[in-house]
Amino acid sequence: MDNNTSAAEILEIPKPRAKYGEGSIVRRGDRWQISFYDNDGRRRRESYSTEAKAEKALKTKLVLKETGKLDPAESRATIDSIAVLYLADRVGTAPKSYSWLDSVWKTHLKPFFGGFLASRITTEKLIEYRNERLESGASPTTVNKELSILRSIFHHGLSEYTPSKVSRVPKFPSKLAEPPPRQGFLTDAQYDALQLHAKHPWLKALLAMAYTFGFRRAELVGRSQRNHPPMRAKQVDLQNRTIHLFAGETKNDEGRVVKMTDEVYNHLRVCVEGKKPEDAVFTWSDGRAVKDFRGSWDKMTKAAGVSILLHDFRRSAVRNLDRSGVSRDVAKKITGHKTDSMYSRYNITAEADLADAAAKLEARRKKVSE
Repeated sequence: MDNNTSAAEILEIPKPRAKYGEGSIVRRGDRWQISFYDNDGRRRRESYSTEAKAEKALKTKLVLKETGKLDPAESRATIDSIAVLYLADRVGTAPKSYSWLDSVWKTHLKPFFGGFLASRITTEKLIEYRNERLESGASPTTVNKELSILRSIFHHGLSEYTPSKVSRVPKFPSKLAEPPPRQGFLTDAQYDALQLHAKHPWLKALLAMAYTFGFRRAELVGRSQRNHPPMRAKQVDLQNRTIHLFAGETKNDEGRVVKMTDEVYNHLRVCVEGKKPEDAVFTWSDGRAVKDFRGSWDKMTKAAGVSILLHDFRRSAVRNLDRSGVSRDVAKKITGHKTDSMYSRYNITAEADLADAAAKLEARRKKVSE
């Protein structure tokens, strides 16, 4: 050994071990790796090309940690794993919407975003998805709903788990402009024409119930993907002339009871007499429960010269209840609307109503001037 060479130049003397919480620097090949714990107790590691850069970075990270300004760690969770957790939660908290959410994820969102780290999904990627869906023919309303599901998946991963499965929620693009809600409704003359051309007893009964009480499609013939059973004979009490919608089988999970009008009673009696309690009210001539009736509906509407959807009957029922002087509280119990705002959306004003209002104003003016 040369007398002018120190032992430190021959042997690499390790640096003293840092105290807990101060982090550490370790050489890994030609890189320098810093290691420290963030505010969530997660170990963070980053590497740099020189020791000086590593020391500077570690000092900065610890200061940011101390002041609470340290950026959260990038999660390695994929959007697939976050979606699975979200959907599992929906099974327990929103079972009726689960099937729809699961279908949207598997049919549209997963084929596009599947496999991506949640932290790598950017606003640009969201806009790319939005544009692709629009080009495929999806409506703005549909695309907005799909992106709202993806946003819910992110927020669920961010807020429901410690440590979070998601390190950040990307900035979602502004919602697309949606067309105004459908304003269709039915006049009494159109309803009579449809009844005249309805070829099946069950269809006549369905029309009467929808037009009188505004029952939803699922409340009448059911909907398997939303766990809505069809209306059964046991829900129709001919003796007391009442119809029962059971709690847990309606959209808002609340039960309802309505009193039949003579028209509804006469049509329903034909449908339920001789049936067992669990039999469906609306059945074909061979006893099969009515599920898909698009063919019969199209023939009836074309023959009657009326272009209408079944949901338009719900709007019409709200309007008829209001025009008949039924109080809003009672009307909401009949139709199943929970809020005044939702009920008001269905209370469509027809041109004939406006003409009637103008005539009443005109009559008032004439009476005052007399």
